[in-house]
Amino acid sequence: MWKLPSLRSLIEAAVPELERDPERLIVMATDGAAVSTLAGGLSFEYRYTAAITVLDYTGHTDALFVPILAWVRAHQSDLLDNPASQAGGIGFTVEHLNTAAVDIGIRVPLTERAIVKADPAHPTRFNVTHPAEPCHPGGQCLPEHWELWLKDKMLAAWDIPAPAEVSRFPL
Repeated sequence: MWKLPSLRSLIEAAVPELERDPERLIVMATDGAAVSTLAGGLSFEYRYTAAITVLDYTGHTDALFVPILAWVRAHQSDLLDNPASQAGGIGFTVEHLNTAAVDIGIRVPLTERAIVKADPAHPTRFNVTHPAEPCHPGGQCLPEHWELWLKDKMLAAWDIPAPAEVSRFPL
């Protein structure tokens, strides 16, 4: 699965204090399933929820949510396009620790495709690829640099690279 490290990297870039103190950022998969119909081979889809926990956070919540939404637009656009997915959205909980700090839990439903095909050169080998998400209609599928400002204060800055095939390795 490649989306979890990608999402973590994005959050660290947008909120440098989390990169400096990585123990305060937890990114893991929950409620996961590998779903296959066996139609045409062993290809399947990972379905899971990215559970993001930010501990002792004192920054502006927009500095977390806006970069995550920009990442979702590029890597899980159906979450924003599909009315059924929009209803659930990106879930979150906030626990106030004191007047300045909170623990934030963010839940992002994700899917990742795994294309599994027999290797014609080796009858007992399969190859798996993890294709990038399709480009959002109207999108450019180019690298993007973003900045988030609140009045005259920059809250966050981050980059979203152009989509690429993620990996290819024998099973």
